[in-house]
Amino acid sequence: MKLIHCADLHLDSRMSTHLGDAAARERRQELLGTWLHLVAYAEQHQVRAILIAGDLFDRPAVSRTTAHAVLESVRTHPEIAFFYLKGNHDTDSFLNQAESLPENLYTFQDTWRKYRLSDHLVIAGREFTESGTLNELAAKTLRLEEADVNIVLLHGQVSESTAQDSASTETIRLADYAHQAIDYLALGHVHQYQEGSLDGRGSWCYPGCLEGRGFDECTRHGFVLLEVDEATHQLRRQLVDISTRHLWTVPLEVQGLDSSMAIVRRARALLSLLSGTPSADPAIAEIPAERVEAILQAGAGVRMRAQDLVKLELRGALAMDVELSLDFIRTQLAPMFYFLRVVDETRRFIDPAMYQHDKSLKGAFVHSVEADATLDEQTKAAVIEAGLRLLRGEELL
Repeated sequence: MKLIHCADLHLDSRMSTHLGDAAARERRQELLGTWLHLVAYAEQHQVRAILIAGDLFDRPAVSRTTAHAVLESVRTHPEIAFFYLKGNHDTDSFLNQAESLPENLYTFQDTWRKYRLSDHLVIAGREFTESGTLNELAAKTLRLEEADVNIVLLHGQVSESTAQDSASTETIRLADYAHQAIDYLALGHVHQYQEGSLDGRGSWCYPGCLEGRGFDECTRHGFVLLEVDEATHQLRRQLVDISTRHLWTVPLEVQGLDSSMAIVRRARALLSLLSGTPSADPAIAEIPAERVEAILQAGAGVRMRAQDLVKLELRGALAMDVELSLDFIRTQLAPMFYFLRVVDETRRFIDPAMYQHDKSLKGAFVHSVEADATLDEQTKAAVIEAGLRLLRGEELL
């Protein structure tokens, strides 16, 4: 039997942290489209049930469009059972928008609820609310049969600790759920894929979110496809990536470069390698293969695509007189992707000896800042950089 385990879709998320209004609206609709893609995948691959381990929505008030689209996707697939456990972002707003809930939508509450999906497969779950019982007590009231294949849905942060002070309503102490005849603990709350052993019988797993929403979520995303052998209690799982877009954080070493144009050339070389279509620019030779592989593995584990969102981090030490324009760099590279952000994490250095015999206003300015004992080295570098740019007639943004 095939099942899908997903969580933390955060439908209706504002998506406005990095994006303008138009792009944020588009991304909100893309999140909803990814959910519909998941349901279509389930239909195509004869998936028996979809397990939603919390935070299906991002805000208490769910838009009518999103609520109706989700309800209609459930109602039009009666052959699939949908198990929806609310997370800390979910409320009853979604369920209240339906005149009647689809018969194949199964929900949970703040006491254990169990559903028998087949003769030997049970889906159990419990929602933890602010007024809920401590998890230790909740776990002790869970009753499962050893002969069944038991899948338990929970939403919260797992903890290896056995300390009593870790038992908050959002903490799932793994020790409380070990040796409870659980074959698979289907979790939600963590936005990247994680898995581990529960005991000698069962395991726990976070599928992560379907789509990354910010540059702190640059890992591979998707849902977990479970294949359950009821006779042997064996569960095989596979992370299936159906993201519309991936997010990438790309560190670019710029030390030794002397202009914005030189940085653009190196960035294009690196980004072309990450995309799997290396350019003919000689700057390609400056990019170590292991750096490319490290970025790919830290990201989605696949090649970069034109529809992705990229944060380019400029790193390294630059001489004080190196011209650097983030606007120019961003403008030149932005057409390569759906969204590009350029972040300056470089540090500036200055050799005072270069200005030792400089009697100009520039030299006098550098000497005065260097002699100021009230400033640390980082502040001195920032002040000198700003002053030299002003002396050259540049604008400070």
